Amino acid sequence: MEHFSEQAWADFVRGISNSECEGMKAHLAGGCNDCAKERDTWKQVHSVALRDSNYAPPGPTVRLAKLEFLAQSLEKGKQPILATLSFDTFGKTALAGVRSAAASARQMIYEADGLTIDLRFDGPGSSRQIVLTGQVLDKQLRTPLGGTGVILWTDRGLRLAETEANTFGEFSLELEPKNNLRLSVQVAGRSTIRIPLASLAPEHNLDFAADSDVGN
Repeated sequence: MEHFSEQAWADFVRGISNSECEGMKAHLAGGCNDCAKERDTWKQVHSVALRDSNYAPPGPTVRLAKLEFLAQSLEKGKQPILATLSFDTFGKTALAGVRSAAASARQMIYEADGLTIDLRFDGPGSSRQIVLTGQVLDKQLRTPLGGTGVILWTDRGLRLAETEANTFGEFSLELEPKNNLRLSVQVAGRSTIRIPLASLAPEHNLDFAADSDVGN
């Protein structure tokens, strides 16, 4: 008696219709115990596979895991590029065409490797947290770069927070008003951009100026 292959039984239990299906049904009806056992084995495998699909990790968890791998690769990939500060609302000279910022906020624009990274720091409220919002743009095309990985570090290499830019290249983080922090910005196919945030709490009479012990 001719039997059917394992692949044929795997397709059979999954309901995949082919030219062998009718013959396989007739074969089982004829009382072939070996093929019946083969079918039952693949039914169990199929049942386990269906149950496993119910345990797929949530989307946010997958995203965080990808960011974790990204964080580990930032220091191991291409040589990082130090960004150049092109505008700071705490500076003396404003660039033409740059939007004004409220006195209680700070805007800083960095450039590197054909990218423009626009950062805005809004002063803390009762939580004493600074809200950092930013946008990553292609400098030449002026188009946003979604999917960009952004990580906040201490000067000792401790990762404080991480996120991923949306389709508009926008991202947001909350941080304590400390000095000597830095950002890593990673766009696919480019070198890592490092942005030193050395003076988030300058000695100005601003709403989000930190206490005297900031940076310790």
